[in-house]
Amino acid sequence: MACSIRIFIVGQDETLYRLARTKFTEMFDDPENHPMLRFAGQRVRMAEAIVELRDRVPYSIVRLIYEVLRFDEQGKLDRNTLVRQNFALAEHFLEPPTTNNTVVVDASHRFIAQGGHWQPSPKLERKIHRAALGEENCQRL
Repeated sequence: MACSIRIFIVGQDETLYRLARTKFTEMFDDPENHPMLRFAGQRVRMAEAIVELRDRVPYSIVRLIYEVLRFDEQGKLDRNTLVRQNFALAEHFLEPPTTNNTVVVDASHRFIAQGGHWQPSPKLERKIHRAALGEENCQRL
C-alpha cells in the first residue's frame, strides 16, 4: 500500500489551502528563512491527511489529524509550541492507566496537548475529505 501525506491550512473563512509537505518541513526546520506572511500573528487550523494511493491515485483516507499552528508577527511558525503539544499528546497516550484510588492526577500534559488540536464541523470535514482525495480544488500556498 502506498500512502501520501496531504496538508491543508484552514483559513478564517474555512477556505482550504494546500501546503506541500516539503514547504511545511522547511517552515518547521528553518522558521527564520521560511515565514508564511499570510498568517503572521495568527493561530491557524491545519488538517493533515494520510491518503492511500492505488496506481498513484488517491483511494481512501487512512487517517486525519487536526492541529493548530501558531505564527509570530513575522509569519514564522512557532515550532516550540507545536513540538511541546505533540510531546504532550504522546505522553498522554503512553501514560499507563491508574489502578489505585489516586485522588490527584497530573493532567497538565492533557491540557497542553488539547491546545494544539481542534475538531472540524461535519461540513468542513467532508470538504477536507474531498480535497484530500483530489475531488475538490484548493489554492496552493
